[in-house]
Amino acid sequence: MYLSLIDPLKTIEGISIAVMAILGIGWGVAKFWKSKEKTDNFIAIHTEIHELLTELRLSAESMRATVLQFHNGEYFMDGISMRKFSITHESSHRGYISQAVKFKNVLCSLYIPLLNRILEDKAIIYHVESMPESYAKHFFEDENISHYACLPVKNKAINVGFILIQWHEDFKPNMDKEHAMMEHFRTIKDSIELQLSYQRN
Repeated sequence: MYLSLIDPLKTIEGISIAVMAILGIGWGVAKFWKSKEKTDNFIAIHTEIHELLTELRLSAESMRATVLQFHNGEYFMDGISMRKFSITHESSHRGYISQAVKFKNVLCSLYIPLLNRILEDKAIIYHVESMPESYAKHFFEDENISHYACLPVKNKAINVGFILIQWHEDFKPNMDKEHAMMEHFRTIKDSIELQLSYQRN
């Protein structure tokens, strides 16, 4: 009689273990594919952004095109967040040094003249000489930048960053082509905003 009770219990236990094993494998496979999908999505998005920046740099005949995004940093003693921005994508002409390190965790308060231009949201080529005396102007001068253009990058109507095009002293823009170049700049900006909107947490 005891044997007759034990055998069904062993069978039930065995089935339970098998079901748990199958569920565990299924969960693991689902997690793997979800992770893979996110990874593939991340790579595809940022590859496309880099390609768009290269297209922008070449069409604008500039030395550098970058995407910079705003983020929080540490906090001041009064608890106010340090507003910062960093380069997240960059396309540079061969022979020109990357600015990825120089534009990493940069305080927004140092670049107010540049941020004002970004907020104006105008596709215009600006001359560095026209900037007011500031850290931003001195930085561009030290980098031998003669001209720049910038447009905000938005997500759900919120400014999340900006795109910056730079021309070097020996790589100045052809102002006769300004209108066509800046029209294309807006088109590329819209495409980059679209790609960034595809990002997943």
